[in-house]
Amino acid sequence: MEKVKVGIIGAGGIVQFAYLPAYQKMEEAEVVAISDVNETKLKEVAKKFDVPRFYTNYQDLLKEEEIEAVNICTPNFLHAEQAIASLKAGKHVLCEKPVAINVPEAERILEEVERSGKKFMVGFCHRFGPPSRSLRKFIDRGELGEIYYAKASYLRRRGIPGLGGWFTTKKLSGGGPLIDVGVHILDLSLWFMGSPEPQLVVGSTYNKFKDQAVDGGWPPLLTRKGDKFTGTFDVEDLASAFIKFENGSTLFLEASWAGNSETGSSISLFGTKGGAKMSLAAGERFPGELTIYKEEDGDLVDIHPRLSTTDPYQDELSHFIRCIKEDKQPITKPEEILNVVKIIEAIYCSAEKGKAIELQV
Repeated sequence: MEKVKVGIIGAGGIVQFAYLPAYQKMEEAEVVAISDVNETKLKEVAKKFDVPRFYTNYQDLLKEEEIEAVNICTPNFLHAEQAIASLKAGKHVLCEKPVAINVPEAERILEEVERSGKKFMVGFCHRFGPPSRSLRKFIDRGELGEIYYAKASYLRRRGIPGLGGWFTTKKLSGGGPLIDVGVHILDLSLWFMGSPEPQLVVGSTYNKFKDQAVDGGWPPLLTRKGDKFTGTFDVEDLASAFIKFENGSTLFLEASWAGNSETGSSISLFGTKGGAKMSLAAGERFPGELTIYKEEDGDLVDIHPRLSTTDPYQDELSHFIRCIKEDKQPITKPEEILNVVKIIEAIYCSAEKGKAIELQV
């Protein structure tokens, strides 16, 4: 089997924790080069994972003709620049979430995707999680009917990722937990709801734990060698929003890094024929949970599917490589990618201006 040659831009926690281990298990793809501006980290990662070539300038990686596909795993503010450059270099692209920190950046990426004809996918790994895949089957069979309301929550009680690094610096990240972890449950909710067009957004953001913040341990400490932290923390620690869609459906969304609250990540769906509640997978020991709420012959019935223990990152990469080899459309469609960015941008705008934001279609 001829392997797809892959280059990775970025050598941070997600690369070391998820992507490189997953690629090493694949027969259909091979990582042949990696790039990162942090030379100390770069050399260590290349050695640890047997990546033959490494560059401190990602443009040098893009010059390698044998590389067919690129994984972008860098801080958020670099995604648009690197995605467009990769597409212009003739590479297929898998870009970590969020695809961009604002709508104009996302639109420029998607314009280049259309121009280049290359495959482009956003790393929404939770679409491949066991509860998500099972729930999507129920939805596709019509067992939930019209989904008219949803609640999505991703809450941490304490712990800021990379406190003082790019995660907590707005000009580098674009925001806090909303754009970091909230983006996952927003994408999933829209995907489950049939990708309705957003019409109205009301959002609020808070930063109540700035003086009490503690590092959340992500990226893992061993993956941070050579990183520099400024101490900056100018993003929110909690965001909440109400989103109304053109078809009349609504979504309540909340995401936090710190708060005196319950913890966990879940999505609830309300449909005309059935409902559902799922929690995201968190490793092999916890594949997530899913309950389907139905009425059968006048009786209320709860269904608890037995979930698999597959690795979402492994399945995400396999899907991306299959799309390249078989010339198929990736699971994340352009309009879905753009709507996620539109909503996040509108939530921040609404929070700043203190009023509802109407989105033009």
